[in-house]
Amino acid sequence: MRCNKCNAPLAVHDIWCMACGTQSPVVKNELSALASLQQSYRTLKGKWTEYVPAASIAIILGVVPIVAIFFILHFVLSLESSNDITHLLNLIVKNIVYAIFLPMLLLPFSKISTNKDYALKLDGFAAYFKPYGRYLLFTLINAFFLVLFNVVCFGLPGFASDPILRLVWLVLINYWLAIILPAVVIMEYKQVSPLKAIGLSYRHLGDLRWNIYLLALVLTVLNLVAFTLAIFPLLFSLPLSYFAIRDYTHKLIEYELLDYRIK
Repeated sequence: MRCNKCNAPLAVHDIWCMACGTQSPVVKNELSALASLQQSYRTLKGKWTEYVPAASIAIILGVVPIVAIFFILHFVLSLESSNDITHLLNLIVKNIVYAIFLPMLLLPFSKISTNKDYALKLDGFAAYFKPYGRYLLFTLINAFFLVLFNVVCFGLPGFASDPILRLVWLVLINYWLAIILPAVVIMEYKQVSPLKAIGLSYRHLGDLRWNIYLLALVLTVLNLVAFTLAIFPLLFSLPLSYFAIRDYTHKLIEYELLDYRIK
């Protein structure tokens, strides 16, 4: 393989040309997020019923409580306050409450991240929930950053922020999504702490950030549509999401992106 710009030879896993700094075709071809998603879908065809038990638990103990909490906090209870400290505490409480139930959506990653097969079975409820503490820490770290983004970009009742920062908040949220998407798989695959997994994703996967974000965007839309269709389609869209994220993250790992970083 050679560089399209300077014709310099490229190694199989080169993301950038060492001679001219041009991005290699690998990013758009072999590391295409949508192509990986399509491959995951093709592999899962005919196996959907095997994933119903795990997907059902994720929906019942994860999706339903999160939606219920969202409804309660936005339409039943009012936690808004004109006091800076109270406002900040309200933000923290909201994010912690969400963080308690989000691990229920992420637990299947503990079953699939360290292997390449397409099995997602319940070997017992105790074993299924055993990694909950690790995933709770993962969601709490995310909650901390979401609170930080909110305070910086929207300010507090006594400290207004520049209106342009509201657009920055949107960028930060989407950028953060692209960071944490592979981090949950890296955490299991590398057997590292949630914080280190997020750090590895941030430092090493920057060259593929747009590809990762595109995958995150497609899966988010897919699951939102599935949810609006009476929740039932989530039994199929959630397993696809789990394996699509797992497969693409494994592909990035196979390209040795976690083993080095060009400064």
